[in-house]
Formats: sequence, structure tokens, C-alpha cells
Amino acid sequence: MKRKLALILTICLLVASAVAVLAACNKGGDNEISFYYYAMTNDLNNELKAKLGKFTEETGIKVKPVSISKDNYNSSVSSKLTSTKKEIDIDVMYLDQPNLAQYAAPGYITKLDDYITESDSREGTVESDNAAGFAFNKSAFNKSAWQTAVYNGSTYAIPLTLNTSVLYYNVETIKKATGLTSDEQAIERVESIKTWNDLKAFAESISGIGTDYALFGGMGNGGYLGWYSQVFVAAAGGTMYDEATKTVLPNDDGTVTKAFDMIKYMFDKSPKAIRNESTGFTGSNASPAGKILFSLADSSSINDLKTRTYTTMRAIPIPSENETIGSVSNIGGENLVIPARSGNKDKALQLVKFLVSGECMPLFEKCTNNFAAVDKYATVKEFADLEDNQTVKATVTHLYTVVQQQLASAQVRPVVAGWMNVNDKSIPTALVKYVDPDKESLGSVDAVLAEIRQSAAGYLK
Repeated sequence: MKRKLALILTICLLVASAVAVLAACNKGGDNEISFYYYAMTNDLNNELKAKLGKFTEETGIKVKPVSISKDNYNSSVSSKLTSTKKEIDIDVMYLDQPNLAQYAAPGYITKLDDYITESDSREGTVESDNAAGFAFNKSAFNKSAWQTAVYNGSTYAIPLTLNTSVLYYNVETIKKATGLTSDEQAIERVESIKTWNDLKAFAESISGIGTDYALFGGMGNGGYLGWYSQVFVAAAGGTMYDEATKTVLPNDDGTVTKAFDMIKYMFDKSPKAIRNESTGFTGSNASPAGKILFSLADSSSINDLKTRTYTTMRAIPIPSENETIGSVSNIGGENLVIPARSGNKDKALQLVKFLVSGECMPLFEKCTNNFAAVDKYATVKEFADLEDNQTVKATVTHLYTVVQQQLASAQVRPVVAGWMNVNDKSIPTALVKYVDPDKESLGSVDAVLAEIRQSAAGYLK
């Protein structure tokens, strides 16, 4: 009986060992890593999978693509990054630029300093002059995009895509509001706007501004209002955060007052009833003009605007407080990071290298409608060549050209742990009470700043 029990026990141990070996093989022996990213259309998702298949053929590394809707993405990956597991199943992932410090500060993502170089040439995305076999060439990436990847002097991400905000306008609306008769006249009139005083003069020349016409379509809610507020602060020569004094929206020079007052002016000239019209900016086939003169939006809006073939859509860089400052805007986009508890960091680095190559960059531009963060792939032609219709091609070419011009002077958000909450909660909650109050109102910029800073203190610790 004892021999039978011993035999049974031995068999059980052998089976258990075999199962463990198979599990280990399934986990790492098959060379599989996971890539988390924003959900795409079915066609783009299939295109990505095909490219990842090519990556596997070239390297032997399998990739498990994990697609998550953008609205649910941050909460989904955050729960994994902050878990107590020794290893997590994310090896490479998208990270919204302003979240970098939030995850770098506690060590949730991998420091990449050993894999970064800076070449005299801006052509090669990677160089092969280090012990690891390759390093990412900092010189090949957009300078502003690279700033979003650095926290406390160390690099934690590789930039993937970037966008910025410009002022879009509908030529039909400008013609109707100004009484000008040709597209050329309307375009020339708008493109003469370089400063806030120019914009105000233009607005005051419109009969019915603030009643029949809205100067712009607003700045959205929550995080959008916080992000777009940076456009005006930067255009006034100010900054969102002073690292030396730990001050949110420093205003000793009055730049924030100028910025918030300009935002208020634009809201005062933009009635809610008009701003909320579904076709107020784009118009329609039956009535192409609409009643909103400008739309403050980023490059992702081009995907919608390009289809409005019944009218002409144009854009200009953001006007500044004065010509000396020049046009300045904000920056957004996605970076690629490797979680610190990935068990496959070497393989993950190979995948990141592939994702920022010429093989993949056009795909990420298509799915995000943003420019590639690698300069040599960030071409207007890349977007224009996707269009067969010549009218649409011309619109896309113009709009992306303006966005590209604006990116040259775009400013990053503060790379500070907790800033996302300041952007999404502290700034918009207080600012809206001054520029577009509904029930509760704040009567001065000083009152707005006091509320923002009190709230921000709870996030920036």
C-alpha cells in the first residue's frame, strides 16, 4: 500500500513539474511580450497586427497587442502599474505625455538613460555605438516632444506622436460676417491677425459679434480647458509652473492676468447658444457659413474638417500678446514607456525601436492624426498622400502645414508629478468661474489663482 502511495505521489510530482515547465514556456519561453495602446479602427488594428507579425519574423519576438479605448486607458494601465505583483503583463505601452512624472517619480516605469545617445546627424533614429547594441538618437526627435520624455534629468520614455493647437476658421463664415466677396480676400484678412489686438480689432469690426456671431467655439471642459489655457499663458510670455519656487501660474509680471483676461474676452464675445450649435463652426451643405468665427483645436480635428468639401477650411497660428513673443502654443501626444516590472525589458526595447521606425510611424500618424515625433517622418506629405480627392488633399496640406509651423514653438506642460490633476481639476474648476461663469463666479484673476493654487497644493506633493 505504501509503495502504491509513493508511486502515486511521484507521478503527481512529475505531472506538477511538467505543468510548471509548460506554464513557464507559455509565459516566457515563447518570447511573447505585450503592447498596450489606444483602440484603433478595425482596418488600422489589422494593419498594426500585420506589422507586428513582420517584427516577429525579423526578431523571433512575439507581440500580444492589447487595445483599450482611450477613455478607459489610463485607469486600466494605472491599476496594473500600481499593483503589488512582482511582474506585470505590460511590456510596452502608450503613455499620455503629462502622465510621465506621475509614473516616473515612484519608479513605475523604466529609466532609459543607458539607451540614449545624441548624434550629430538627425537622420538615424537609432545608433549602434553602445554595449546594448543600439541607442535611441535624441537628435532625431522633435525637441519639444523629447522634453516630455525627461523627468528630473533622466529619460523615461521615447516620444511617439505629437500635436498642437491652432486657430481653425471657415472661409464661408468669414466672408458672410465681414461682407467680403472672395475667398482670397477673406483669407488675407484673417491671415493678417498676428496679435491679440489684431484679433480684437477683427472681432470688433464684425457687426453682431457677441450676439449673432461667436468669436470662437470655446475651450471644452475639464482637462481641455486646463490644456488650452496654456496656449494663452504661453502667448502672453508666461509659464504654467515655476520649478524654483514651486509656484503654479506665477504672475509677478502680470502675464497670467493678461492671458486669463484674453480668454474672458473671447468667451464674452461667444454666446453659449451659438457656441453650442452643432453646425455653428462647420456649417452644413445647405448653409455652409455657420456663426462661429474660429475654433481653437488640435491637429486631430483635421480628420473631421477635411471632409467639409462644401466650404473651405483654413487655419492660422495662435496670435500672441505682442509680436515680440510671436506665436506660441501647447503640445500633446503619446510616448512609449516600459514598465519597471516588465519581465522582458530587452525585448521591449527592441519593440520600441521598431515602433518608432519608418515601418510603423505612418500607421501611428494615421490612427492618431498627429505628427510622428521623429522629425524625418513628420511630413505633411504623409497625410496628404492618404487623400484621393484633390480638394481634400489641398485642405489637408494647408492645415497640417500650419500645425507643423506651430509645433516649432510649442511648449510642453510641466513635467511634475501630480500635474495631470492640476490640469484636469484645479485650473478648469476655478478658471471657468471667471471666464464663463454659470452659477458660481469669481470676480478677479487673483481670486482664480488663489483657488487654483490651494487646490493644486493637494496634488503637487
